[in-house]
This record gives sequence, structure tokens and C-alpha cells, in this order.
Amino acid sequence: MYTETKISICNHALTLIGDRNISSFDEDTATAERCRSLYDTVRKSVLRDHPWSCAKSRAVLSPKATHPVFGYAHAFPLPSNFIRVIDAGVREYEIENRHILANTNQINLTYIFDNDNEDTWDSMLVEAMALKLASKLAKPNTGSDAAGQSALAEYERLIKKARLVNAQERPPQSIYFEGNGYLDGRY
Repeated sequence: MYTETKISICNHALTLIGDRNISSFDEDTATAERCRSLYDTVRKSVLRDHPWSCAKSRAVLSPKATHPVFGYAHAFPLPSNFIRVIDAGVREYEIENRHILANTNQINLTYIFDNDNEDTWDSMLVEAMALKLASKLAKPNTGSDAAGQSALAEYERLIKKARLVNAQERPPQSIYFEGNGYLDGRY
């Protein structure tokens, strides 16, 4: 059985730009060094770009003892692996300095977490990661940005496709519009 790894995803990205594969991040090559230095930042960016089901988690948050100076009644510390909110369970909230500020006593948070276990990733997430990484590696590795621009355009198309897949796999979600009430829809 095939297992996805950081190296397999980097090699997919390197293949997309016509560069040589690496066997490890510890190789003494400029390519391995670039892959190592970019990988975690790009992963977090890709996870933030879409509500990937394989990186979805839930948490019940309690407020911390100190309150915001103004604007909201409570501050709720975000989980340490937090990347992006999917749903906070309340209409009015704001994210500020690794906290959710809200006028409630509890937050039922659905969020994207920093899933760094590539073997649990959806195939579309694996492909998205390889494309985004290819877009970042193209110019420094090959001297040309054409393959990078092509990979980025393909990445953007893949994110749109992922949204369509999500719409088919999830029931309609209610979205609140100030003054207009709730509107059912899919995201």
C-alpha cells in the first residue's frame, strides 16, 4: 500500500517543474534545502485555502479569565493546532491574537487543524499541496517561472473543484446575512 509523505509530495512538485527528485530533506542539495524550508509554510497555506474534510476538527472552548478591554465579553484561546475557522457556533465573533472574541460563555468550534500527517490527506489535498509547492519551487530551482505560473493556475482550478466536491458531500449550510436573515446554501 502506498503511503503519502512529505518527500513524496515534494517529489511530485519537483516532477511538475521538471526538476530532479530528492530522497530526504537532509540531503546536502539546494533543492532539498528549499523543499525543507518551504514545506511547512506552504502546507499551512494550502490548509487555510479550503475547508478540507481530512483536516477538520471540533473543540468546545471556554473563556479565559481575563476579558477583552472592549467590544466583546469574553476571549477564548484557540487550539494550538488551529489554522482556520469553519464555524464558531455564534453569529458575531472576531479572531484576534490567537483568540476568538465573542459575547457568549462557550464556543463550539469547528475548525481546520494543522494536519501534518500526509497519509490521512484526501487525494485532492495531496495534489493541491504538490501544485502550490511547485509554484514556489519553479523559479529558484529551474530559473524559469513558466512552470510555476502553470502550477499556480492549476492549483486555483483544483481549489474551485474541491469546493464543488464539498458542496456534494455536505448538506446545505445556513449563512446569516445581516438584515436579511438566514439563507441556505453550500460552501
